[in-house]
Amino acid sequence: GTKRGSIRDDDMKTTTRRRRRRRRRPTTPLMKAFLLGLGFGATLTTTLTTTMALETECDVCHVNYFHKHVSTPTFMPGDVTVCREYRHEACCTLDTVRKVPTAMIDALYGDDYNHGLCEDVVDQNYPKISEECQAFFDAENCFYECDKNVGKWRRHENCNQEDADPANHNAWEVYKMPIRASTANAMYEACKNDYFPNSTGMWGSEAGGWEDAWGDLVKADANGDVRGTCVKGSEIWDDGEDMVENVWGEAFKYETDSTKSYVWSFYEGESNPNNKIYENKPYPPFSCSYHSSIDVDKPSADFADHCPIDWHLDETSGHSSSTPGVKKYDSGAKTVSVAAAYSLVILAFLFA
Repeated sequence: GTKRGSIRDDDMKTTTRRRRRRRRRPTTPLMKAFLLGLGFGATLTTTLTTTMALETECDVCHVNYFHKHVSTPTFMPGDVTVCREYRHEACCTLDTVRKVPTAMIDALYGDDYNHGLCEDVVDQNYPKISEECQAFFDAENCFYECDKNVGKWRRHENCNQEDADPANHNAWEVYKMPIRASTANAMYEACKNDYFPNSTGMWGSEAGGWEDAWGDLVKADANGDVRGTCVKGSEIWDDGEDMVENVWGEAFKYETDSTKSYVWSFYEGESNPNNKIYENKPYPPFSCSYHSSIDVDKPSADFADHCPIDWHLDETSGHSSSTPGVKKYDSGAKTVSVAAAYSLVILAFLFA
């Protein structure tokens, strides 16, 4: 199923048609503006200091499209330019991260899931999507693929696609996850002058009878030439709220309360701030078919400095063995050790 809102059957990523088709670096002006737009201050701490304070929460990843089963560290060499902030705690694999940038995103989700369709339209000279706008789409993809907290907002308890009614059920659909207003507003400002197919939603809109998906409005003709009409984002969406609540269907909602909303990015070397949002919100039931294959010993065996042997007993782990009253973690607090911190930093520099 597709990763965001409820959509029509022929847009499901699981359909045959869709399957066939297609270290902390110096902060650049683009990234600084991007992160500041997400509500982060300008004060930067050193890589070593922040890495030493990192905490990895080894929880079950309750979305399982391309995801790992448990949120553990994902090694990201220096050529990886997106999702790096999640490397100490991620539901995404390195292979997935490499496909996140807009230019390669169709390798994950199919040709229709493409934010840069308009530049390929023949005889129109629509400009390429701006780097500023692309950064937000990339960040949202990292958020969905890497952040374990997304799993708390899975819409359906039944997450087995084989048991689903494909016309009405999307196993990995996210529903009304609150996104910080500053994130949505900054995205709109970054994208309002970029060109998109004339539909509020990537997979279409209710107003358009779900016949106005971006991939239906801009697509190749019989000769292989891409045809369609695109307009500026400011002509499609009124503001950040309108944009974030429509592009991905009903996946997200606009939230002005920073204590009750998530961000799509944060500084590499910092613990994930989203872990402090809705901490007591439970994960969905431990009832997916893949859950039975989770090896509870593997996270601690592979990442002894990050995941304790009793990670699954933690009351917020999302595992069926989670036990009320067991905190993070009774066998020993799993803040990354100084030795592990140095190792992470050294690896980052070696592969930069």
